[in-house]
Amino acid sequence: MVPFAAAAAPTPVLSGLYAVGELGLVQFSVLDGKVVGKLKSSAQCVFVPDTQVVTGAFEGSVFVGTVTLCQTGAGCAPQKNYPMLGVSHDDAVAGWIHLESPCQSPALDRGSLYFRPATPEEKQKVASESSAALVAGKNKADPAVQADQAINDGDRLIQDTKYSPAREKFRQAMELDATRWEGFLGYGVTEVKLGHPERSLEYFDKALAVAQARKATPAQLALAHYNRACALVAMGDKKGAVAWLRTTVKVGGASNVIDWLTDDPDLNPIRGDAEFKRVLSDAQAQHKKKPR
Repeated sequence: MVPFAAAAAPTPVLSGLYAVGELGLVQFSVLDGKVVGKLKSSAQCVFVPDTQVVTGAFEGSVFVGTVTLCQTGAGCAPQKNYPMLGVSHDDAVAGWIHLESPCQSPALDRGSLYFRPATPEEKQKVASESSAALVAGKNKADPAVQADQAINDGDRLIQDTKYSPAREKFRQAMELDATRWEGFLGYGVTEVKLGHPERSLEYFDKALAVAQARKATPAQLALAHYNRACALVAMGDKKGAVAWLRTTVKVGGASNVIDWLTDDPDLNPIRGDAEFKRVLSDAQAQHKKKPR
């Protein structure tokens, strides 16, 4: 009597649209025996559409591959490929990724990355975005218009405290239109917010140079001076920060900058400094003298 052979466990399949943690919605397919995932809609991380962000293969129920993540942290590259080890269960994959210290990624939940099939609503979202992208392709905007949109998106993301995606938007703006000082300024601001104030200085200097060449308004020039001062505060350079704040008042006028000097928490580390108090007092006096 010949016993029945036990059926081999089927190899898991990653195919179609999946939600991959906070990384976004990823379209999976199999290419030359390997699983390939291309980003269709981003969440916390900002990539060019259809960027390949997942590559790997199944060994039984274990997924072995690499994932491209955005990340923050001192000395950390904005994007990096990391090895991933995951386990398949039903249609989902639970994976673990070990980031280099001190890097962090908004796409991960305490080091884990969970793949699950997209909901009907998420599929509709991607379909709608693809249709909009198709229309935009037929009516392709010039680089200046695209840069303007990237700057607006970056400003919105900063307001939502999503600094890493905002930085990517401002990077795009700088590449699209080098005459837009706002792109350099926004990139500098995100570098400060992400803990890299020393890196921000060259972007604030570039923003100021471009703004001057473009004959920006005094208030706009003051904004570049002011943000450079905030970077110096974050670096612990009180003397340098106060000097740039004094120039900010001189360039922009007290009435344009008084709210920044009075209310911005970024200046809290120097509020007890005697020289800062003198700058604030002088600005308040000038503001009161201005005709209403």
